[in-house]
Amino acid sequence: MGLGLIAVKLVVGFTSLYLILILTGRTSISQLTPFHFVFVLLLDDFLGHIVYENHVSIWKYFYVIGLWTLLMLGLEFLTMKYTKIRYILQGKPTIIIRNGRIDRKATKKFKLDVNQILSLLRQQSVFSVREVEIAILEPNGQISVVLKSKYKKPTIEDFHLPEKKVHLPVTLIIDGKILFDNLFECGFDKEWLENELNGHGYKDIHTIFYAEWKEPEGLHISPK
Repeated sequence: MGLGLIAVKLVVGFTSLYLILILTGRTSISQLTPFHFVFVLLLDDFLGHIVYENHVSIWKYFYVIGLWTLLMLGLEFLTMKYTKIRYILQGKPTIIIRNGRIDRKATKKFKLDVNQILSLLRQQSVFSVREVEIAILEPNGQISVVLKSKYKKPTIEDFHLPEKKVHLPVTLIIDGKILFDNLFECGFDKEWLENELNGHGYKDIHTIFYAEWKEPEGLHISPK
């Protein structure tokens, strides 16, 4: 097989796999359930066959991957419409901790040991089982945690303080390059940005690795 043909097959395979993943709604690896994980593995196997095997033509690849995608979309439709099928294919959330106590039956069912549970809790910034009121194992393997009231962080409402508007930071510079769309969206221009940088002691934009603007905190700069 010529190198040119391999390159064409690789581009076709990569493009088709990317479009299929977007089409089926799998925008994040963390969203993958076991059912969707198997789907992705088979797509990878299809791509390997088209690239490295001479007898597998691009048209056969399109046929197989198209048929597989239609099957996937059909099953997606069924899981949205019928709850029982959804639970069979994707699983359902399961409570593994109640009132600070680990449910041993649930952990055995999903083959989780204590260390794995503690690791999942730490990923949610929870470092003790005693702090947990309810912990739910999601179908994608992630864990959702509800803390006991005494371990929850106090909110503005708890202190009876007035609410403040939330402002998102806006990136203005990445690796010495100005993101003009973001700059203009904030209502600023290049001259304003240069003045702000000068005020922080930076004369050359190319010396800035990262800079963001947040109201009302102003400009935050990370130099190279």
